[in-house]
Amino acid sequence: MKTHPMSVRKAVLGSMATLLVSGLSTSALAADYPSKPIQMIVAFGAGGSTDTMARIFAKYAEEEIGERLVVVNRPGAGGELGWVHLANAAPDGYTIGLINSPVVEVYPFTRGETVGYSLEDIRPLANVVTDPGMLVVATNSPYQTLDDFVAAVKDDPKSIIVSHEGVGGDDHLAALNFAAEADIDLNFVAYSGNAEATASLLGGHITAFAGNMSEAVTQIQEGKARGLAIWSEERGEPIPDVPTGHEQGYDVLAAASRGFAVPADVPQEIYDTLLDVTRKVVENPEFRAEMNRLNMSVNPIYGQEYVDFIHDSHDRLKMLWEQDPWSEQ
Repeated sequence: MKTHPMSVRKAVLGSMATLLVSGLSTSALAADYPSKPIQMIVAFGAGGSTDTMARIFAKYAEEEIGERLVVVNRPGAGGELGWVHLANAAPDGYTIGLINSPVVEVYPFTRGETVGYSLEDIRPLANVVTDPGMLVVATNSPYQTLDDFVAAVKDDPKSIIVSHEGVGGDDHLAALNFAAEADIDLNFVAYSGNAEATASLLGGHITAFAGNMSEAVTQIQEGKARGLAIWSEERGEPIPDVPTGHEQGYDVLAAASRGFAVPADVPQEIYDTLLDVTRKVVENPEFRAEMNRLNMSVNPIYGQEYVDFIHDSHDRLKMLWEQDPWSEQ
């Protein structure tokens, strides 16, 4: 059966018109962006370091973009619930989210078919903060050093309880790395956020807190907690009395990176707008001063470089997982 030339011409013109309208719609959307408040998803509870960074960032970003940024906490499943919501949001620039590395990278391969998102569902925008990991005990703890802690675990492992914010997160992986270095097995309990874990530590419900420097520094400075180790190459400037793991014979390096991402199909013009706003906030001396006061180390990584950082981390950690999977603890 022959196709009439006029029918072909109409089909081609119709396809071109559809593409043209689609392009105009995208351009119009970008030109009018933003015209209403933007939702910023935080995948952890209120009061933690991720939530604190988000709210300070939002304050400065609103001045740059001219619309409200509304922080929405969606804790649960170690961050997964928030990232599922981000991945499934309309790609119109009105939903952005905080992502926490390395945990956002590991769930797609550690949780198998149950995980509700993949890295292809989100597009990393910019990293803002890199925060070294720590192991912390309460001031009234009998453990003064990592060796004291290790000895106690070997003597009675069931009695030693260590918190973290999710299996596969930076604090959990740091603690597992330390356990491997020390040849011990740790008894873990997961919390939905730093505030809850800190309260449990100070209340005597857990033995140690595996977290980040920004989350522990205030309690240490106020004499409520003691840092047994910081998992960085050098001691932390605000808590110089806390030794590194390496100083004590444990070769452990770990940190959390916190940045922003958008749904994968956000138009390039809107992505560029958000990237420009992020650069302006990060380079704002007042924003940096607030981060410094909170002991959050600003470490900007923008655009494609950040995309590559997240995907390279995913590939490296997946290889480690396939060689020696860490267990659900």
